[in-house]
Amino acid sequence: MGTLTRPAIAFVNPSVGFSDRRKSKPIGLAYIMAYLEKSGFPSSGFDFGDSEDDAVELAAHYGLDRFDVVGFSVYNESFRAAIAMAEWIKNRRPECLIVLGGPHATAVHEHILRRYSCVDVVVRREGEEAMLDLVRGLGADADGGVDDRVGLTGIKGTTWRAPDGVGLLVNEDRDFVPDLDQIPFPDAEFTSHSGYPDLTYYDEVQGRLKAALTICSSRSCPYNCSFCGVLTIGRKYRSREAERVVAELLHFRARHGVNYEHVYFSDANFFVSPTRALEVAEALYEADPQVTFSFGTRVNQILKAAEVLPRLKECGLRFIELGIESASEPVLERLAKHVKPEVNVAAVRLLKRLGIEISLDFIMLDPATTLPDVRANLEFLREAGFYDYVPHDHLYTALVLYEGTPIRDFYARRFGVVFDPDDLPSPFTLFELPEVQRFSDTLRAFRKRWQDRIDDALAQGELALASMADGSDGSDGSDGSDGLDGSDGSDGLDGLDGSEGSGLSRESHARLQLDVVSLRHAPNLFMERLLEDAEAGFPRLDEVGGAGGGLEALLPRLGHDHVHLHDLIERTEAVAREAGFAQAPGAAAPHGRD
Repeated sequence: MGTLTRPAIAFVNPSVGFSDRRKSKPIGLAYIMAYLEKSGFPSSGFDFGDSEDDAVELAAHYGLDRFDVVGFSVYNESFRAAIAMAEWIKNRRPECLIVLGGPHATAVHEHILRRYSCVDVVVRREGEEAMLDLVRGLGADADGGVDDRVGLTGIKGTTWRAPDGVGLLVNEDRDFVPDLDQIPFPDAEFTSHSGYPDLTYYDEVQGRLKAALTICSSRSCPYNCSFCGVLTIGRKYRSREAERVVAELLHFRARHGVNYEHVYFSDANFFVSPTRALEVAEALYEADPQVTFSFGTRVNQILKAAEVLPRLKECGLRFIELGIESASEPVLERLAKHVKPEVNVAAVRLLKRLGIEISLDFIMLDPATTLPDVRANLEFLREAGFYDYVPHDHLYTALVLYEGTPIRDFYARRFGVVFDPDDLPSPFTLFELPEVQRFSDTLRAFRKRWQDRIDDALAQGELALASMADGSDGSDGSDGSDGLDGSDGSDGLDGLDGSEGSGLSRESHARLQLDVVSLRHAPNLFMERLLEDAEAGFPRLDEVGGAGGGLEALLPRLGHDHVHLHDLIERTEAVAREAGFAQAPGAAAPHGRD
């Protein structure tokens, strides 16, 4: 054996096939890269997550065949792109070790190695320790060759193709990393095909835009929701000390030269231990009282730890991403949420009473959805005050059957089919009831035709109103921000004239406010009308001739004078331009979570 040197290592986040303007760095890979770097094994990161370019062209453009080890983090959506890249690399550099990891690879590790000869090994569950063992054991000798891999194939938490090329070597699972505080901060840089937008949070309490940072303070979740990919990696919940969370914030402030003042906690379930959540919040507040934060959790945990919430708010809690999922009891049972619809309602009422904003996690449709299920969802959204909620994505969601989740197995048995492990079936083609299929198809048609236009007009109208309210238009400077977005259930008019110096008359300003609220309500109202038509057998959708039938017949009349949606959009944009606050289409409105 020659003198061993460090192998050239790359980690790749493959494309999911579409662009996401809210793209952020792949934190799982960043943790692995930082862990290896600490042990003396630097690596290069490549993030193609939102690229719509051909996978092989990306691999060639960025020279992925120059590495000794290439690791891919794969989800169902990105698996085929990962395989295309791996095949290209293997054809050009057969000695390169191709490693797959992540939820999808963990779920179908044996299938991957049997079907795809370009993959050498799958790292199951968490990747830090197994990858370190791999790169330590794999060295390039002095004359540039690669040592044989004898000894590597026994690494815990990995699956290999047997030396005979037929069987598999499925090694025992590796224990989870017990102490997350021993893992370095995810301080890794990625070559990105499209770059990263600045992550921000608009703090309506403080009335300003803040630079934001994503931090993961725990891993996994002890619950067993049937649709959640966390089950694939494992349910063993572990958390970090509050002091380390604060240290990470301060580290990245110094590292990037950015005064991050909002923390998005990306934990699968931040609120598993309310006591620990409070410790983290108080530590952040003590370090910097200007820091605000948000997190995700379940509805039942909100109710069990209600006494902690007021103190969390005092320490800077702004909103909670709440896993409501559905207002239908049969759907909640299929999703294994183990809560009743009334628990969802109680949790929402509690947070609204405390003045803590809610970010919705919602699954509007699943394959077995009925029209009464949809009715329950719409009634919940209306009665719980979510008609003013933006963005409107929750209206269009459908359950995705990820590989390795119990719900995928449930529907495979229910349909009497075997899903190909490589495929992620479209959630919009699996509905059992024809009336739900047609409802979904029509709703998607509305989204395709109207939602982007609504979003752009709404952004322009809200930016105009916000600018007038904060005095940046040269008005009297009154903040007038209460009820701006209507999220408190009001019409958004109180105390918000702000028209002096804005180029708008007081009457035009008031009408703009009403039009903005109408735009927020438009998708909800269309969905209600569509549901009513579906419940009646689609008579309006089936009507032919003239302007009375089809999707057009279901569009609500909106605004202070009940105009067509097209006219409302054009009018809102025109008034915003008149006031001097128009923006380019696609820009973000001043919602806190944009």
